Amino acid sequence: MALEPSADTLQQRISESPNLEQAINDIQRDYSLSIVPGMEAIYPLLDISGCTRLQIHTACLQAINNAAVTRILSPDFGLADFERVFDKAMSYIDYPELQTIPMTLLRKFVSDIKQETLDQLKDNPKVFQNCPLKIKQRIWKQDEAFFQSQVLELLNEYHHDEDLQRLAMNLRPDSYQELLTERRNHPHMQKMMQIINGDPKLYDMFIKTLKIVFESTPYPSLCSIRVDILMNYHDNDFSEIYDEDPCHQLIWSLDTCVRTQNMDEVIIEKIKECFDDVSNGTPLYTDFAMVIMDPAISNFLSQCVVKWLRTSVDEGAPENLEQLINYNAKLLNLAEHAPMAAKTHQRIPKLDKDLRSRFWNAMCRIIVEENNPRATIGTHESEVITDMLQKSEIARKSFVHYCTDRAYEGDVATLQRCLPFVLASLPSSSAAASNTDTNDHSTAVHIFTYESFIDTFINILAKKWLLNCIKDPQWRQPVMDNFLLQVVRWNTLAHKQVVLLLAEYFLHAKFLNQLNEKVALIAEWADYACEHGAKDSKHMEDLHNAYESLLTRSETVQEGQFRIGPPTVKQFVRGHL
Repeated sequence: MALEPSADTLQQRISESPNLEQAINDIQRDYSLSIVPGMEAIYPLLDISGCTRLQIHTACLQAINNAAVTRILSPDFGLADFERVFDKAMSYIDYPELQTIPMTLLRKFVSDIKQETLDQLKDNPKVFQNCPLKIKQRIWKQDEAFFQSQVLELLNEYHHDEDLQRLAMNLRPDSYQELLTERRNHPHMQKMMQIINGDPKLYDMFIKTLKIVFESTPYPSLCSIRVDILMNYHDNDFSEIYDEDPCHQLIWSLDTCVRTQNMDEVIIEKIKECFDDVSNGTPLYTDFAMVIMDPAISNFLSQCVVKWLRTSVDEGAPENLEQLINYNAKLLNLAEHAPMAAKTHQRIPKLDKDLRSRFWNAMCRIIVEENNPRATIGTHESEVITDMLQKSEIARKSFVHYCTDRAYEGDVATLQRCLPFVLASLPSSSAAASNTDTNDHSTAVHIFTYESFIDTFINILAKKWLLNCIKDPQWRQPVMDNFLLQVVRWNTLAHKQVVLLLAEYFLHAKFLNQLNEKVALIAEWADYACEHGAKDSKHMEDLHNAYESLLTRSETVQEGQFRIGPPTVKQFVRGHL
């Protein structure tokens, strides 16, 4: 039998021949493809069937594939049959139309596949992706570096997924249970679960890969994966995996807190037990810090701190609140220094004393004056808050959660006093423009915290206080004029979120009917934001789409009765078509 022609050879011979039909006949002759005598005689009959020859050939090929697969899967197709046909079937594995047969053989005879074949499959990425999972697992277990390269692609996809980023940045989800369910059922997470497939060795290799990646790029998304993979196996009762994971009790305890929105002394004792006989500076201590850095966990811990601080100013407050606040702060201290510990393998420093002795007191002074439009913040408290927001991630997380809480409750008087501190402690615009793509991991976390706050703050305004922000001067000045229209200068993501907030006014006619001539303010704000807002090339398309959405909505709602045409915005949109 003649050797099988390659696709390139066939294409070349057909393109070089002046006669297509003759070229096809020559190829059939040279490669013994016309093996059925009299085949030509049946074509006229097939032609009148209404089907093209391609359709007929494809159907025949599918029938042959189905018959071959059925034969292979039958009980009487044994090892001798496999050895007789495998090499011949493997010669067609690069052809998608014929790949079913060799893949079925690989699936049925996993343990009989020779190392030479495994190496060939590993070196052919397109074919490897379609291989049976058990074949992939054999290859991964033999070559950890290859496994890590495969996992790295999934981690990258997870980190840049917009839906998962949205979940991570939400400081005040309507339901933590729904948030965790969405995370753990996400297609990217399910792909990771499929790779591990309940295999303890692959689970260990996967966690090792996570930690290696975290050392160089300590994104919070990696911490979420660490938590969710373990909890998925916990919920599915894979004890052979979670029993061997030293982080299991800590993850399970914190996950219980997050899901139930409750953290009492009983669960705290269970968390403390995890740290028994675990020394600061050891790999396991760093693993614990990585777990606590998961946004859902660290956000919950910060919310508890704020809740306890607010309770502590009431008469008859429980005596143990200070201990609870400081313990949560210690846990958050681990999360803050997890990137450093992972990279340098050094001990995590103790909690900053200024947090306990100065910052909590300053926060309490603000809390006692909630909803008081005439209250002011003393010079000493202002200096403490400004200093701590610049240097402490725990202070920042607690403070933005407090601001989020006040926004949700509509306490604009307190927001007027607190939002300037956020503006004053924003990271530099150049660092923010990189969107955490920086080697300064403390700055990266700082940026992520404030981006998360701005995103959550704007979502709360859109849901609850949209009309207040434009109709009520007590809201308009501190929230729009003095904060949001200033934060657009900081980075493009914040700029985009403000534009999307402006577009919300044109989502429902009921808003516009109440605003009337005040719609002109939206045009003024949009023009100001477009002229002064940050614009980096990485997110320029998203920003353009946001402004285009704003204009489009204003032109379509109520037949364009409230159309706006801010000149700077129109010029920006036209310039990026």
